[in-house]
Amino acid sequence: MKAHILVAFLGYALWVTLKHLLQGKNAGLSPAKALALLSTLHSGDIILPTTDGREIRLRRITRPDTEQKSLLDQLGMVLPDRLTLDSECSADLKRA
Repeated sequence: MKAHILVAFLGYALWVTLKHLLQGKNAGLSPAKALALLSTLHSGDIILPTTDGREIRLRRITRPDTEQKSLLDQLGMVLPDRLTLDSECSADLKRA
């Protein structure tokens, strides 16, 4: 029971925090609309097998569209660089 109350309180606290962030930045969106807009951002792993039986895992995230990028900029949020870099990841690729 206590865990349920804690999770509900944390969800409410995050909702109110997002509401105040949106109001402070004059984004003109409700928390529900902001979350719906950002809900299409997804992450996934690309798994590349190497010649010696190991795997190289590359975590990637979808690129935000113009509207999503604008909202993230208004909120002062940046997607992590390690999810968006498209670079060589291992010496194994050169060896293969």
